[in-house]
Amino acid sequence: MPEYNARYRIMQLPAFPKPSDAQDVDRQFTPEALLDGFLVAPENRLAELAVRIADFGVPVFDRFVGDAPLTPVAAASREPSRADLEFLMRAAKETNAPIDSFFPTDAPLPSPLFLQARYNAARGDSNQPMIIGYRKLEETSFLMPLVFYGQSGAGKTRVIEAVCQTRREKNPRLPLYYLSAHDFARSLADAIRTERTQLFRELFAQASVVAIENADLLAENKAAQLEFLTMLDDAIKARKLIILSFSQPPANIEGFSPDLAARLSAGLLIPVNVPSEETRLAIVERVAAKLALPFDAATKEYCARKLPTTVGAICASLVQLARELALDKTDPTLENVQLALERRNQSREITLDEIIRAVAKRLSVSVVDLRGKRRTKTLVFARKCVVFLARRLTDATYREIGRALARRNHSTILHAATEIDEEMQTNEESTLIMREIAGRLGARVNF
Repeated sequence: MPEYNARYRIMQLPAFPKPSDAQDVDRQFTPEALLDGFLVAPENRLAELAVRIADFGVPVFDRFVGDAPLTPVAAASREPSRADLEFLMRAAKETNAPIDSFFPTDAPLPSPLFLQARYNAARGDSNQPMIIGYRKLEETSFLMPLVFYGQSGAGKTRVIEAVCQTRREKNPRLPLYYLSAHDFARSLADAIRTERTQLFRELFAQASVVAIENADLLAENKAAQLEFLTMLDDAIKARKLIILSFSQPPANIEGFSPDLAARLSAGLLIPVNVPSEETRLAIVERVAAKLALPFDAATKEYCARKLPTTVGAICASLVQLARELALDKTDPTLENVQLALERRNQSREITLDEIIRAVAKRLSVSVVDLRGKRRTKTLVFARKCVVFLARRLTDATYREIGRALARRNHSTILHAATEIDEEMQTNEESTLIMREIAGRLGARVNF
């Protein structure tokens, strides 16, 4: 198995408990198991830094650092400045130095920030900057909230889970809320309907950490936006850790109120990127070795180009490929891998229109109604089926799926995807319906 240098590192992130953990799932083939941890490549170095900052806090330096105008201090009580953070992020982005060296080790503090001294060259100081202490992330209001953004499958959920799990382990008695924007909006609506809005606010006020996934969905709910803005300001004043995930920077999301978009943008925005082609090659090398697939260099490069772009999809594709080659009793040569992937692509050349027609036929609804505005229970479920199958049987984006469903917006499709994923975990009948429709479409399914 290839050794990983500083360019590709593995973070051992803690596992966050989920209801699905109780299900019988083959965990030896999860991305984290196949990679021996959470792989961090250069394009996601800032996400790694954000996890460390959330865990340890913001380092406080004892001298000028690069071009950051820091005032020398004698104690770690100085309030960190944005210049501190910008220096850390620039160093993380431009160097291959281990980010672990930014933060505490077994050695007593002060500890060196990182091994390269070039950030001090501009000040004529050849000494390495020293960390004399750490301020908790919550104590630096200009970093709140912590916002991760990136396309579906980039790894935002795993990063947020790691932060939440670390906080839960450190303070198991403190309340921690980790929920989707859909659940937040639904809970708020229930509280308003039952006249328990004050109780809803008090429950969130008790939490030491509030993490909300898929926060794009708030764009559809003005009441939820207004409530969340008030709660966000109160939480920051009370020094609580607030974490959110988006598909893109909040300021770019249509439907967000200017006040909320500005407040979110004032926090720490961290992109979570899908792997570059170079990183995909590194993933293929590591996972192929774990699966005992003796690929040559040409086969690895072919897989890096042809397999999907996200870490989870790459790992799942390689596991499926290994099984297909084993069943066919063929060697993992470039020619055989090409044939296997071509067969798979042919079986998955399914259009959105085909999926819509197949769902409409199975659920006995018309295509016109399915694409229309009516919201009967059957039609709502049918649209969720379209979203679920489209995400697994095509390469269509949420926006493309929305256009196929009579120009529904990105947030609506994301909402439907979240709901049907949750339903599939608990409703066996829904799973059987999905498999039946996929079978009619001639697709190989693994759900």
